[in-house]
Amino acid sequence: MSSEGRIARSWRLTRAAWGVVRTDRALLILAALSGLLTMASIALIFLLGGLFHHGRFSEGHFALVALILAYPLMFVSVFLNTAIAAAAAAALDGRRLSLGQALAVPAGRIGRVALWALIAAGVGVLLEQLASRLPLGGSIATRLVGVAWSLASLFAIPILALEDCSAPECLRRSARVVKERWGEGISGSVMITAWTILVVIPVAVVLGIGLIASHGEPAARDAVIALAVLAFLAIVAIGAVVRQTFAVALYRYATTSSAQGPFEQRDLQSPFSPKRGLFR
Repeated sequence: MSSEGRIARSWRLTRAAWGVVRTDRALLILAALSGLLTMASIALIFLLGGLFHHGRFSEGHFALVALILAYPLMFVSVFLNTAIAAAAAAALDGRRLSLGQALAVPAGRIGRVALWALIAAGVGVLLEQLASRLPLGGSIATRLVGVAWSLASLFAIPILALEDCSAPECLRRSARVVKERWGEGISGSVMITAWTILVVIPVAVVLGIGLIASHGEPAARDAVIALAVLAFLAIVAIGAVVRQTFAVALYRYATTSSAQGPFEQRDLQSPFSPKRGLFR
C-alpha cells in the first residue's frame, strides 16, 4: 500500500461502490428515477424559460424561471438522494430495502429534507449570482468558495439519512468529518466523475456517427439525439448513485473505523493518513 497511489485506491473503491449498486434493486430503480428527474428538470426549465419559443427567448426570463424552480427541484433531488443513501447503507449492512422502504426514510424526515434543500438551493443560487455579477477576481474567489462548500457538505446527505439530527447539524458534522479525514472523499469523487466522462465519450462518438449516417433525415436525426440523451442521463444518474454509495461507505468508516460490504479496511484507512502526492 505504501507504493500505491491515492488515485489507484480511489478507483478500486469506486468499483466496490458500483458492485453494491448493481446488485441492489432499489438503488437501480432510484438511479432511474434520478435520471428521469434530471431529464424532466432540464425540459421544464427550457420549456418555461422560453428556449423553445423561437424569436421570443429572453435571458432574463430564463434566469427568473431557473431561480423559481431552484428550490422545488433541489427538494426532490435531496429527497431521492436521501433515499439512495439509506438504501446504500442497508446494502452495506447486508440488507436490501424495497423502493418503498428507501423512500420512507426521507418521507419520515421531510422537515429536515426540506430545510437542507432550502440551504443547498440558497447557497447554490447565491454563489451563482455572485460569480456571474462580480469581476474576474471576485468570480474566481466565489468559485473557490463553491468548491469549499461542496467539500464541507460532502457527507451531509448520508448524515441526513442515517443520523437523527437537524439539517444545520448535518452540515456541521459533515464539515467536521471532511476536516479530520478529507483525503479519499475528494479523490474518490474525482475518480467517479472521471469514470463518467470516459463512458460519455463513446456515447458522443456514437451520436456523431449516427448524425452523419442519418443524412439529414429529421426523424432519424431526432431518434439518434433522443437515444444519446437517454444514454447520457443514465450514465450521469448511475454515477450519482455510485458517488452517494461511496460517500456512505466513507462516512461509516470515518465515524466507526469499521469497513463494510465489499470495502476493505486497508483501502479506507490509508486515504486518511497525512497528505502525500496524488499518485504516491
